[in-house]
Amino acid sequence: MKNIFKISAALLFVIVLVSCGNTSETKENGESKESIENADSEHNESEEGEGTALSLQIGQLDIMNIEMGQVKSIDLGKSLKVNGQLELPPQKQASVSAIIGGRVQDVKVIEGDKVRKGQVIARLSNPEFISMQQEYLSAKSNIAFLEKDYLRKKELLKEGITSSKSFQQIEAAYFEGQSTLNASKATLQLMGVSLPSLEKGKIVSSIPVIAPIDGYIQNVEINMGKYVSPEQEMFEIVNNEHLHLGLKVFEKDIDLVSVGQKIRFSLTTRPDKIYEAEIFAVGKAFDMESRAVKVHAKIVGNHEGLLTGMFVDARIVIESKKVDALPEEAFVSEKGLDYVFIQKEKEGETITFEKVQVNKGTSDLGYSEVFFIHKIPENTVIVINGAYYLNSEMQKSEFGDDD
Repeated sequence: MKNIFKISAALLFVIVLVSCGNTSETKENGESKESIENADSEHNESEEGEGTALSLQIGQLDIMNIEMGQVKSIDLGKSLKVNGQLELPPQKQASVSAIIGGRVQDVKVIEGDKVRKGQVIARLSNPEFISMQQEYLSAKSNIAFLEKDYLRKKELLKEGITSSKSFQQIEAAYFEGQSTLNASKATLQLMGVSLPSLEKGKIVSSIPVIAPIDGYIQNVEINMGKYVSPEQEMFEIVNNEHLHLGLKVFEKDIDLVSVGQKIRFSLTTRPDKIYEAEIFAVGKAFDMESRAVKVHAKIVGNHEGLLTGMFVDARIVIESKKVDALPEEAFVSEKGLDYVFIQKEKEGETITFEKVQVNKGTSDLGYSEVFFIHKIPENTVIVINGAYYLNSEMQKSEFGDDD
C-alpha cells in the first residue's frame, strides 16, 4: 500500500512538470505569433500608405497642363448614338459680293470681327461709278424737260392744236426718260450711293460694301488693290447665336426620336466638354443614299467654342440617368485597378495630392461614372486632366528618381 502511494505521488509530480512546461511554451509561442502578426500588419499598412501622396509646386502643374475640378453630374442613361455637324439657318449666314465690279480701295474688317447689318466693311473704286452718277443726273434733268413738254402737248391735243402723232412721240419719249431715270436710281441705291447728296452735286469715286446681316466675319477673300467681279465672294458673315445641330438618324432608329428630346453632344476635336441641345424638328424627307432622316436640335446654354461646320458626336437621350462622373483623363489604371488623384492640402505654392482607388461604371462621351471606395468630402478638388503625369511623377519618387 505504501509503495502504491509513492508511485501515485511520483506520477502526479511528473504531470505537473509537463503541464507547466506546456503552459510556458504556449505563452511564449502566443507572444511570438502576436508579435509577428503585429509586425506584418504594420508592414502592410506601411506598404499600403507608401507612395500614395505627392507634393508639387503650382508651377510644375502648369508645365504638365494639370487641370483640376470636381465630380460632375452627367446623364449617362440609355441613349441613341448619332453623328452630325453644327449648322446655321440660311438667313443667318451671308456671302457678300460686289454689286458692280471694282478695285478694293479699303478693307475695314478682319476675320473674327463683329459687324452690324448696314455697316460698311469695305470700299470699291471704279471710274464707271462716276459715269453712272453723271448719267443719273443727266436723266433727272432730261425728265424734267420731257415732263413739261409732255404736259404742254397734252393740253394742245385737247384743244386740237397738235396732232395725235406728235403727242404720242413726246409721250413715248417722256415714259422712256422715266424708265431710264428709275433704272439709274435703283442701280445707284443698290451700290450704296446717297441720292440726296448726289443731287446736290456731290459725286463719289468709291462705293461701300455693306454687311447684310448681324454677325461675325468668318472669311475675308480680298485685299487692298485687288479687282473683284460681281460674282466673286468677298466676305462670309455668320451669326453663331442661331447655331443648331443637324444630325442624321438612321432608318431603323427613327421611331425612337421625337421633338422635345434632350441631346448631349461633344465636338469630335474636344470630347471632354459636353454641351446640351433639344430636338425642335424631325425631317420629313428620307435620304435614300444614306438611309437616314435629318434631325434638327437647338443648342441649350453656352455656345462658347462652337462654330458652324464643326462635326459632333451626339447622344439622343432615351432614358435619363444622372450619375457622378469624371473625364477619362482623370483616371489611371494599375494592375487592373482604377485610381484618381484628389487634392489633400494646399500650403502656399505647394499642393499635395493623394492617389485613391475608385471603381468605374458606365462610360460615354469622354466621361466615366465613378464610385469612390472610401467616401470623400463634398466639393473635393480632383485632377480631371493629366492624372497620367502625376502618376508618373509618383512612380519616379518611389524609385528615388529626383530628376
